[in-house]
Amino acid sequence: MARQFVCNRDDVEPSEMSGFDLSSGARVVVLRVEDRFYACNRVCPHQEVNLDEGIFDGEVLTCTQHLWQWNVATGEAIGLAECPLQIYKVEVAGDEIYVDADAQP
Repeated sequence: MARQFVCNRDDVEPSEMSGFDLSSGARVVVLRVEDRFYACNRVCPHQEVNLDEGIFDGEVLTCTQHLWQWNVATGEAIGLAECPLQIYKVEVAGDEIYVDADAQP
């Protein structure tokens, strides 16, 4: 799958996140850290909870169901999490954000 348009830069405020359903069927969360954007699987690998309903502190994403946590830049598991989070490649073109849900950064 090639990159897909997800949103505009202004659709995700700094230190915030938003969930999106791509036309390919992939479900992603776009997270913004200052002017950097990250994307990950929208579904928690543990209990299939929507991660866009979780807590994002600007660096760490926490699933509120069982408090699993991940570094949003790397997908690395932190604390209780027993597996990494799937991170996707993000491209910024002007004001548009694209995600390739088949490619890792």
